[in-house]
Amino acid sequence: MRTLRIAILLLLLDPLSGVAATAGAPLSLPQYIAALQQLRQDVLSVKDAPATSALAGNLPEEWRVTIDGRPYTLSTHALGQGLVEYANQHTTANRDALTAQLDLLLADAHAMQSPSPDFTAESTRLQEILSRHEFRNVRGETWWDRWKREAQQWLWQLMSRFLLSSAFPTISRIAIWALLALAIAVAAWWIVRTYQQKNIYTQFSGAPEIVSAKPWRDWEAEAKAAAQEGRWRDAVHLLYWAGISFLEGQGLWQPDLARTPREYLRLLPADDAHRDPLQQLTRSFEQVWYGNDVATADTFAGASALLEKMGCR
Repeated sequence: MRTLRIAILLLLLDPLSGVAATAGAPLSLPQYIAALQQLRQDVLSVKDAPATSALAGNLPEEWRVTIDGRPYTLSTHALGQGLVEYANQHTTANRDALTAQLDLLLADAHAMQSPSPDFTAESTRLQEILSRHEFRNVRGETWWDRWKREAQQWLWQLMSRFLLSSAFPTISRIAIWALLALAIAVAAWWIVRTYQQKNIYTQFSGAPEIVSAKPWRDWEAEAKAAAQEGRWRDAVHLLYWAGISFLEGQGLWQPDLARTPREYLRLLPADDAHRDPLQQLTRSFEQVWYGNDVATADTFAGASALLEKMGCR
């Protein structure tokens, strides 16, 4: 923060390149503030143009100021110009402009005297927030992300050149369609590869056209078989469909495979006894199937208890 204020101060005092430092020891920050205050008082007290010209003549070409042990050279060129203009036209407007410039320099100088703010508490709070569960997968741009972005930019630039080209329209159209087909193929390959890596697909034996076409006990049996193999994620998934098959078999809704888990939940009235266990089972299923939670034996046991609470005994 102090470095920023020093940079602002240097910009405000239009620096002169190649000017040698004035004689004498460098000023401390309090001495620099005192010099600014004295100059402001002198500007307000001068009565005529000759006195103002004297102020301009006595003003050094630059101030050397030491701030936090580091030396800085501050040009007085802008202040000198203001004094010359005030001497040539001894008006209230010129005087106010000059004092306003001095007030700005004084404000920045006083601000540099203040201790640097301590952001330790804010930094600790930020680290606590970023360490939460929902931020654990947040990351910056990887080399793969950069490669994809650069490839997309290159492909777009190449297609733009073809679209704007009128010399070979037929070749351009063929090239464009070929590039589009290649882009679609690459996107399809990437999607399938990503889904396979994340194990989104699960093989169900005898997947029915409607969920209740396979009795809930069969769904449960497949879930237990998956659990014995240690495939806890698949086991929780199958238990969820066992619950849906059980409720659908009771005629609580018309079968429709296009429904989402939340749509199944909304079909049950708020006072229905099955709603609470189905809601908890849906949440458990979504967390391990669509979220990032790792399914374990405890997760499977909890889902089994919810299935039994719905009446699957």
